[in-house]
Amino acid sequence: MAWNDSTTPFDIDPGEQHHRPMTIVVEPNGGSAQIQFRDSGGNWVTPDAAEYTLTQAGPTRVERANTPPIRIIATGAAKFEVTLNT
Repeated sequence: MAWNDSTTPFDIDPGEQHHRPMTIVVEPNGGSAQIQFRDSGGNWVTPDAAEYTLTQAGPTRVERANTPPIRIIATGAAKFEVTLNT
């Protein structure tokens, strides 16, 4: 996998492997990685709950079962890497 920054969002569409969890590794560098979902209008939104804004360095496991399309973005100088678990 590759590291992403604020210029490279990571999109995950629902599909055959959508039931598998993922791991997001974050290097915050003063920013964050945000987990966004597509709303009914087709816009990407970050929910208000704190677990959708990752500000701590290190890995976070995210369950994906029964979720809409997901986008992960970096803010500021943050970087992140996504691994789709098997």
